[in-house]
Amino acid sequence: MSDANSQFEIVSDEDGFLALQREWDDLWSSAHGPYGQAFSVCWLVWQHAAKPRGRRLCCIVHREDGRLVMVWPLVTYRRLLWTYLCPLSPEAGDYTRVLVADGPSAPALIAGAWKTALRRCGADFIKLPYLNEGSELHAIASRERHVVIASHTVAAFANLRNETDWDAYCKTLGTMSGKKPGALERRFSREGQLVVRLTEPGNAEENAALVDWILAHKRTWGDRVGKRGEWLDSPHYRDFLVNLLCQADGRAMARLFVVTLDGAPVAATVVGVGKTCVDGLIASFDPQYAKFGPGSIVVEHVIKWAFDQRLNVEFGVGTERFKAYWSRNNITGAWSVQFANSPWGVLAFRGKKAARALVTSVTRATRLGSLFNGKRPAASPSASNDPRGEHALDLPLNPS
Repeated sequence: MSDANSQFEIVSDEDGFLALQREWDDLWSSAHGPYGQAFSVCWLVWQHAAKPRGRRLCCIVHREDGRLVMVWPLVTYRRLLWTYLCPLSPEAGDYTRVLVADGPSAPALIAGAWKTALRRCGADFIKLPYLNEGSELHAIASRERHVVIASHTVAAFANLRNETDWDAYCKTLGTMSGKKPGALERRFSREGQLVVRLTEPGNAEENAALVDWILAHKRTWGDRVGKRGEWLDSPHYRDFLVNLLCQADGRAMARLFVVTLDGAPVAATVVGVGKTCVDGLIASFDPQYAKFGPGSIVVEHVIKWAFDQRLNVEFGVGTERFKAYWSRNNITGAWSVQFANSPWGVLAFRGKKAARALVTSVTRATRLGSLFNGKRPAASPSASNDPRGEHALDLPLNPS
């Protein structure tokens, strides 16, 4: 790959971004891209989630001999005195990936995109959620020096495209909570008229109502378990989901599955549809029917539909039991990272680190003083109450 035949560009205006559509679609199709890397999805993200929140485009593209071979859509935003760079996404648990043409030059293209992001996007901090462990992007990020925050989680992936018989596949799964596939649905159907179906992409009114239903139940669940992300209350994210379910250019980039009992929804999920894979986006169920497992029922129908369409299933991050079950324990790691990328960012990082060290020192001194004075020191906050969770300063991204 010579400099004469290739170049990295940054597209920062909306018209230039829109002009990429045809080339982007061709690249996405040839690279068998996931749902989130499709141009139509990224355009909806920009229109309904990023632009309304004041984000600015910083889309890195690369051409070889005039042909588009790499796209990495990013955005920047200001927070106080600092500029942040992050992927163009709904910011609701999405992976960080680079859309790149298959071939031996892919690692060099990703490395070039990384250098371009660091040097030309003007970011003090770079935030990259959910990098697949073992990917080229993860390997590059793990070498960064000034890591401010890093956290590790797991994700599950069901490889269904190599399966040919649904019953044979189900037999390899065993049971989950003592139940085989289909058992929960048969049990629940005794409670009334139970229907599991796909909504129509063109039915905007029904899709919008069900998205609102999912989000409302998801907020209730988030409050109960302490996992309420700001995207759950975002009207921008809601509008993104609703528009995602509409037909675009003859293809729906997402589908909505719903379980109803006597006509009322009891579980629903939205999934993104890529070239070879279905991505779980958001799901919820009515807790009053929890003992019947409506959430498990709708997941089973998603898996069966994906199987029939010859699509794999990307469950997304999380340790939920059903993900390990349907993926047959095909579990991978994922890292989320934020690092300082400018002298100004490094200065802020070091200042914050010094402030935390000072607070820790004062706290320890206070506890020691209380012991010498015969007083019982107050209990320190437990790790479970720390909103940062697994986040840690200077935590290496490479577990080895």
